[in-house]
Amino acid sequence: MEKKVIVLFSVLVMALSSLIAFISYKIEDSNVAILSVFTPSLVALVLTSLIQGKKGVLELFVKQTLKKTGLKWILISLIGIPVLASLARLTFLDFDIWSLELRTTQVLPQVVVIILIALGEEYGWRGFLLPRLMKKFNVFYSSIILGLIWGFWHFPGYLIETGVPLEMGFLVFLLWVVLGTLFINSIYYYTGSVLTSILAHISANATFNYLHVLPEFTGSMNTFWWLMLYLSVFLVIVYYFGRKDLLKNHTSQ
Repeated sequence: MEKKVIVLFSVLVMALSSLIAFISYKIEDSNVAILSVFTPSLVALVLTSLIQGKKGVLELFVKQTLKKTGLKWILISLIGIPVLASLARLTFLDFDIWSLELRTTQVLPQVVVIILIALGEEYGWRGFLLPRLMKKFNVFYSSIILGLIWGFWHFPGYLIETGVPLEMGFLVFLLWVVLGTLFINSIYYYTGSVLTSILAHISANATFNYLHVLPEFTGSMNTFWWLMLYLSVFLVIVYYFGRKDLLKNHTSQ
């Protein structure tokens, strides 16, 4: 049953994302494509309602959000990616800290969009799909699978040049999404909280909006490559020391 639900969820979000991208392309309005960010949580809502009813919806959208979470996990979710990105930028700048600056200081509407993106996606990816994957696989393998699904879900947007970084190859972006998934999923495993996933998603997107990391803002891939390297090293450390939890099969929380 869980395998069928996993496949059905994945197919539906891919199909809806593709449909929205196609409509956006045909009417020549890139703003329509933003609607695709709501497809994971929307599909999760519909499937949860059909499978588990109101109790399941309450568990997905309320209990997983309001679940008591340690302060350290909140902090890791909020500052993990920004700290690594700042280190990457400083490496590119030969650690000249005085040259480190924000790309923009504009708050609205960027922050609103960033929050909506996280809310529109995370109840689907982490709230619905990840717990089901973890019933069959360990956190590492669950993350690889989810990361590939999440990454290819962006592909229709990549084809119409909206919603993804455009100055890098899609395979590079896909690798980033898989690494980001390994990061967010490890936190979810220890907290069982969609809130931490939302915060980590917000902080990652805010990082790309406010720091000079993406090649369209820096003129090269160098800073982004450093970020990928530092995140990879961080993940190796996390999954090595947490191998008894993250690399072994178990039932989800």
